[in-house]
Amino acid sequence: MTPRSSLIRRTLEQRTTYRFSIISKRLVDCLAEVFQSKFSLSVNSWRVLSVVERFGPLAAFEVGKYVSLDADKVTRTVNSLVKQKLLLRREDERDRRRISLSLSSKGKEVFDEIESVRTSLECEFLSVLSSSELTTFYEVMDKLDAKANELFDRRKERNALNGGNSPVGGPHAPKRSPSARR
Repeated sequence: MTPRSSLIRRTLEQRTTYRFSIISKRLVDCLAEVFQSKFSLSVNSWRVLSVVERFGPLAAFEVGKYVSLDADKVTRTVNSLVKQKLLLRREDERDRRRISLSLSSKGKEVFDEIESVRTSLECEFLSVLSSSELTTFYEVMDKLDAKANELFDRRKERNALNGGNSPVGGPHAPKRSPSARR
């Protein structure tokens, strides 16, 4: 144990992972009320719409890189969004073997409306922080995100080298979703 490790909070309700999870769940649940009741969208549908809006046009397998969903769930979610006319499937102009996903005009309208609510909620949530605290908060989040990427990338490398027998992850270790920043 290092001297700094004594500063790490160890009770369940103070653990970083637990707190991140609870805060995220509360925010997502609040938003889910909007996109489920008004637009009949699931949380997964909203996540896919957000990724396609930010990074699109994308192929479905590329969407999977940004959301922590199994490929079959990405496919089902994309199919549902296409059926609701929120996403468009188009043949890629540069590579006709590839199908690209983009928001339809209806999808853009729905996205913009929900994004407006999401932005308001996030502003209200973060209003407890001063300007300097908010700047520090984002700097800290960037550091933690980079460290998480480093740790999980190393875990995947160890796992591959050890045939899936790494003590820091294995076939049942949680999957990491890539960070997307605006």
